[in-house]
Amino acid sequence: MSTTSAQQQSPAEPIVWINGRLVPWSAAALPVWDLGVVAGAAVTEAGRTYGGRFLFADQHVERLLHALRELDFPPASEKHQLLQAAEEIIQQNFQLLPEGSDLGVVMFSTAGGNSTYLGRPSSQPTTVVHTYPLPFSQWRNAFLSGIRLTVSQLRQIPADCFPVSLKVRNRLHWWLADHAAEQQSPGSRALLLNRDGSVAETSTASVCVVRNGHVTTPDGDVLNSLSSRLVERLCQNAGIPFTRCKVNLSELQSAEEIFLTSSPSCLLPVLSVDGHKTQTPPGCGAVFRRLLRDWSLATGVELEQQMLRSDNSEISR
Repeated sequence: MSTTSAQQQSPAEPIVWINGRLVPWSAAALPVWDLGVVAGAAVTEAGRTYGGRFLFADQHVERLLHALRELDFPPASEKHQLLQAAEEIIQQNFQLLPEGSDLGVVMFSTAGGNSTYLGRPSSQPTTVVHTYPLPFSQWRNAFLSGIRLTVSQLRQIPADCFPVSLKVRNRLHWWLADHAAEQQSPGSRALLLNRDGSVAETSTASVCVVRNGHVTTPDGDVLNSLSSRLVERLCQNAGIPFTRCKVNLSELQSAEEIFLTSSPSCLLPVLSVDGHKTQTPPGCGAVFRRLLRDWSLATGVELEQQMLRSDNSEISR
């Protein structure tokens, strides 16, 4: 599959890769008959650049392709094609950012066309690679003051529905949970529990709990999080005990530190869970500070400095 140049593209407009073609951001679209639109049937990935470099790209592409195989989706592009596409659009789109900014990198592939709409079977997926400016201004307050979590009445989708360890676009339950959290406690985010009442995750991040200097994160019905895996490696290198196990809600209420981890925002501290504050002020915990430093060293970007820059802004589209 060869990549063709975007046509009639403004030099100041980002580009998007769709099924081997480069198109301007303003022209990027999915057909209304695509199952990614009709049924939310799409597998996705979300990474980021560090100083313009797409670190951990191999892991993100491998996880995407693994999920496509597990869900028996139509074959998408090959690994080398997706890596090349990401490199190509990053090279151009990164130049449009203000100094000190970075890009979020998204890849997804759909289950093909809806046969009812088309009147014929169709297994042609839509595979997309695109970027967006990381919205540090949206995360800055959370980084400084901590995130307030509201325990949702909705529950995590159980694994007997579909493997929640795979990253997919079917996220209506997350939207509903976050919407309800905002209504209940403006500015908070939803924390979902599993059917047994144990802690699961948030809509965009894994939860890490620090008690007696020991980091635990939920296992079971949660995403196979690459950022969580990185936290685990950083803990091992630093000699910080790290365990994946069932986490009860009561453990969060007595935690020294709680933080969220995701590929785009990396590390964000938690202020409270249902009004119960952590013992350590957000961002001041010894484990959080050590992991933030080591993550910065591993990527070559001072994450705290980047998060707190005052001149981060999105490029025009």
